[in-house]
Amino acid sequence: MTKGKPAEVDGAWAIVLKVTEADDEGSFTFYIAAEGEPYIRKVVYEGPEYHSTTEFSAFDEPLNVRPPAAADVLDMSVLGR
Repeated sequence: MTKGKPAEVDGAWAIVLKVTEADDEGSFTFYIAAEGEPYIRKVVYEGPEYHSTTEFSAFDEPLNVRPPAAADVLDMSVLGR
């Protein structure tokens, strides 16, 4: 893991930490809030075939997670597998 220069994420300063995979094929960059609680603000993955960005907000807020409606669920048994 290496520490990079501070960066802005949504107008707030963050500490940048970079982790390179053991095979040097890809890397994760973590952006950690520099002020207040040290929450992860953003994670960026860069690899040879896949790139993704995940951003986080509203820490310590309730998360209202519900299962999908029955009509929105696919019954895999009808596919013959």
